[in-house]
Amino acid sequence: MRIAILSSAYVDPAARGKLRALAGLGCSVTALVPERWEGPDGRPLRSAWEEDGGVRVAPVPVGGSTDHPEGPRWSGRGIRKLLREAGPEIVQIEEAPWTRAAARALAEARKLKVPAVGFTAETIPETIPIGVSLRRRRVIRGLRGIVCANPVAEALIAKEHPDLPRLLAPRVGTTPPLAPARGTQDGFVLGFSGRLVPEKGLDLLLRAAVRLAGRWSLMVSGTGPAQLELEALAERLGIASRVHWLGAQPRSERERIWAGLDCFVAPSRGTRRWVETHAPSVVTAMAHGVPVIVSRSGALPSIVGDAGIVVPEDDVSALADTLQRLLDAPAERASLGARARRRALAEFSDEAVARRLLDFWRSVAAPRAAAPQSV
Repeated sequence: MRIAILSSAYVDPAARGKLRALAGLGCSVTALVPERWEGPDGRPLRSAWEEDGGVRVAPVPVGGSTDHPEGPRWSGRGIRKLLREAGPEIVQIEEAPWTRAAARALAEARKLKVPAVGFTAETIPETIPIGVSLRRRRVIRGLRGIVCANPVAEALIAKEHPDLPRLLAPRVGTTPPLAPARGTQDGFVLGFSGRLVPEKGLDLLLRAAVRLAGRWSLMVSGTGPAQLELEALAERLGIASRVHWLGAQPRSERERIWAGLDCFVAPSRGTRRWVETHAPSVVTAMAHGVPVIVSRSGALPSIVGDAGIVVPEDDVSALADTLQRLLDAPAERASLGARARRRALAEFSDEAVARRLLDFWRSVAAPRAAAPQSV
């Protein structure tokens, strides 16, 4: 099957595992990426024409700022030229439906009479300007199907557009290691990874960890505006020597910490404007066979399923009790980690996501079905 996928995610070669898996399944894959972008650390990134594991990476000229609220302006002429050259049977648009990129990609796909499939990770109905809201509505109505990053996003689409075929799958899969992590013999090592902001709930983890009886330490990967406040909290709690602040780590360095963890914790708390939509760090921990504890926030419970422990949101006591239980039960940690790895391989690995996508594309390439459909 010939596929064209438009997404800023694939500027990063490390995010292309799903695309390479699709190529391995016999698909002809062209990834349309912006010719310039801003990395997660703020560094400017440039895209180049290349072949990557059977995937053709094709830069598209963009105008305006990459951090514009509605996204940069992708060149319609550039998209049209690349789609004509690729001759796809399906165009997968992996920018949010309300963005200018999604609207432009859909318009060019329709000119070429190629069906388009969208992507959404929306978990909170957005209060957006009327013009942007109309664009979102027009884009979704023009799609042949839509991929939803989590059950909350899927429920929103099902309510608004019940007849639109849907697939539940993340935008980017994970590449699992060949062998699971083995933990450490140096006490109970906890892990946290993410931007240091109140919503991520690291303060809850610090307040829970101080209650633990036994040897433990905490590895914190990430940085953010709340770091000084969190370091001060650790000092006041008397646990500063047990908390290791690793800062903003490159991907290669983050990969090395998983083998030394006995448990990974994502204690996020939702707000009126934000909830967790996919949490790739949780999926990565699961793929490494690390037991995970998450809060009942956004998409986190649906990610771990029965392969992790879910605690109430903003509940320090429940989190502390769960951590103590796992600290005292190495056998339970091993069992939980094995379940987490099996779930990550079955649901979130590059190959698993690629297979589900390919089946979905084949199902929606035919004329629209009359009844609602969810895959």
